[in-house]
Amino acid sequence: MLATALVAVPAAYADVYVVIANTTVHRGGYLRGTGDGSGLPFYLVPVRHAPLGYRCHGNGFCAPRTKRPPRKPYVFLGRLRRTRDFYAKQHFRFRVPIVRPGRYKVVVWCRPCGGTLILAGSTRFGQTVTVLR
Repeated sequence: MLATALVAVPAAYADVYVVIANTTVHRGGYLRGTGDGSGLPFYLVPVRHAPLGYRCHGNGFCAPRTKRPPRKPYVFLGRLRRTRDFYAKQHFRFRVPIVRPGRYKVVVWCRPCGGTLILAGSTRFGQTVTVLR
């Protein structure tokens, strides 16, 4: 009976997600992936400056927040298309600007989520993207 009830409950939308498909890219090349969050801006940031989550709500981890879009050392990549459904799954392709070769994180700034800085990837540490010459 309980199993039947759990199957009948529709999936709840709760989080913006982003997954990078290619984690090695040349400057001027394309960073590809999937995600949701209609119109949200994407940024590259050197690993050493990446936002780290912090302990909150007991055993949980919360993402840092900022009232304004990130500035240096964050580098703007692009935005997802605007869609009627904020959580509509999208494929994206952003050209990587001329940045120093090295290791970066991809960050999404979600103003509707209270200014949350969301790391791309399925863990709280995010995915690391290596930018080559």
